[in-house]
Amino acid sequence: MYVSDWSPAENAVDVPIDVTIKVTFSDYPDPDTVGETSMLLTTGVYRLPETYRVVLADKAVTMTPSGQLDTNLGYTVTVMQNVASLAGCSGPTTGREFTTGDHASNLLPPPAPALADVQAIFDASCAGSSCHIDPTGGCLAAPFGGLSLCAAEARAALVDVPSLEVSALALVAPLDSARSYLLRKLLPATSGGGPIPGTLGQREPPGPPLSPDQLQTIAAWIDGGALP
Repeated sequence: MYVSDWSPAENAVDVPIDVTIKVTFSDYPDPDTVGETSMLLTTGVYRLPETYRVVLADKAVTMTPSGQLDTNLGYTVTVMQNVASLAGCSGPTTGREFTTGDHASNLLPPPAPALADVQAIFDASCAGSSCHIDPTGGCLAAPFGGLSLCAAEARAALVDVPSLEVSALALVAPLDSARSYLLRKLLPATSGGGPIPGTLGQREPPGPPLSPDQLQTIAAWIDGGALP
């Protein structure tokens, strides 16, 4: 696994002092290998505290400094070799530099998708096979694997419910899509490919994988708290 993209870009200048750094990888990063021991933001000899979020749908990690950066100062982002993919692969230690400007972007994060947006994806993708939703959109008496994704039952069946396949992971862990088994089951190992490492059985739903926009909607709903 290697870093395929950086934001800010290498040697970027006039970077907003409230920047959120995004590091995109060639494969799905394992959230258990991401943190202060494996990714860091420094200026000179000083380490800055930050929070990390793994965005599996983008194969990325975001790093958010705990406060605004200093103006007109150089910073270095370093990714250590102990950041690994879900398949257990890692790459060499690498880094990029950028320089801040004298302003903040003051951009607000987009609102989290509503449950209705996620349910629309379930209705369109899961009803046809009659595995988790009745073809009419109603609830099944005996959904496959005991998982009902009809509108009346989906959230209760997912949120904080341990996966039957990998019990260490909840199907939906609010605020943590990277450790939500539902998202891992939906992600393709390759475009149009099979399941990603660490999941059992086939990728869901059967047939072509969900679109990137659909996967990002589900991930953003989870990261927003998986609210009703």
